Amino acid sequence: MSMRLAGRLVAARRFGPMLGSQGLGAFTDNMLKQALLTLAAFGTLSVPGAPQDAIVPIAAALFTAPMFLFSALAGQVADKYDKAMVMRRTKFVEMVLMAIAAFAFVVDSGLLLLSCLFFMGVQSAFFAPAKNGSMPFYLKADELVTGNALMQGVLFLAILTGTGAGVLLILRDGGPLLIAAALIIASVGGWLLIKLTPTGETSDPGLIIRWNIFTETWRLLAFAAANGKVLRPMLGVAWFWLLSAAILTLLPLYARDSLYMDETVVFVFMALFTLGAALGSAACGVFSKGRESAPISAIGAVGIVVFSTDIFLASLGRAPTLDASGEIVLSSAKTFFADWRNWRLAFDFVMAAASAGLFVVPLQAMVQARADRDKRARIMAAGNILNALAATVGQFSLLAITLSGLPRHTAFLALALASAAVAAYMARRHHVYWKSMT
Repeated sequence: MSMRLAGRLVAARRFGPMLGSQGLGAFTDNMLKQALLTLAAFGTLSVPGAPQDAIVPIAAALFTAPMFLFSALAGQVADKYDKAMVMRRTKFVEMVLMAIAAFAFVVDSGLLLLSCLFFMGVQSAFFAPAKNGSMPFYLKADELVTGNALMQGVLFLAILTGTGAGVLLILRDGGPLLIAAALIIASVGGWLLIKLTPTGETSDPGLIIRWNIFTETWRLLAFAAANGKVLRPMLGVAWFWLLSAAILTLLPLYARDSLYMDETVVFVFMALFTLGAALGSAACGVFSKGRESAPISAIGAVGIVVFSTDIFLASLGRAPTLDASGEIVLSSAKTFFADWRNWRLAFDFVMAAASAGLFVVPLQAMVQARADRDKRARIMAAGNILNALAATVGQFSLLAITLSGLPRHTAFLALALASAAVAAYMARRHHVYWKSMT
């Protein structure tokens, strides 16, 4: 991603508005979700008929369930109709939903907020295949990796800022009003930007939409599974989301039980991981020079192995600080950075995330480039289903490790070993490919 090419794409009407609109959408999604979760965690948000401790898992399930339920239908819609039109309409729906969510924050309605969170998941399920499926139409072949690098980088930064804003604003005096105003302003901005996108591609206007979401989801996954050249990078992207979800799920328990640190350190780790992933995405664009870049993805997989292993090693031998009564005292971010061992951890988190960025961007571009034009959005929708499934598996697999009684940091060693298997497979595929060429 030469800076000249990146600047040209950001300024181009065929890409820049879509990039900005996606960033604002990710910002609002994560600010809404995190503000809701923060209110629920601190006991100030209630839902009739739901136990207080059940609100957080209910909210998480409501946001991810639409990806499973509606991605197959969304892929059909994006292939049948103009993808730019689909994006414009879904962004209009987002604007309406954010206005309702803003009202719900002001009146402190937990039930209305949960409903908005679910329908935002539905909106995201329809927006994603239209956006991803349209990129090979709007971008030239040698721009596709760079475009994906920009998309991923902006996505990570939007997730970080949206999550941070949700946590830091909602509990302040007047916090619900601040969140409400931010949701409305950002969603209106996203809608105005997407309206600038030129007319898009209609892949298969004669497509007959099948409304049975369960049968169509199964059929779509079976179709993707039969197309090996698309399935392999698609599974790699799903592995990235499994890895990311696993790490972000683990962080609070890891900080508390392995490092004896408080929630401020959790936010530091989230920031480091997100910024590292954005850095890796940008670096991928620089090194790829617009070509399919399987070797870069393999290097990223190796980096995940190396730095995840070092996180495990740097976590060994930690001892808690006790107060006069023998209770563990959790240290803050200020204390965290006063210990040189934690600078090593911070470096490892940034580099592990950067490696993950290097890993995922070329694979996402491969899926887009290799998918058949008339089925591209449905292939992207199948990828969304796999990503949601992988994220769910990631969340629960590491919880299984923590419930087993093993130290929390053992999970990073487990991720390193699994990533080593992925890296070995990629190296073997690359070797077989080059051998066939010679």
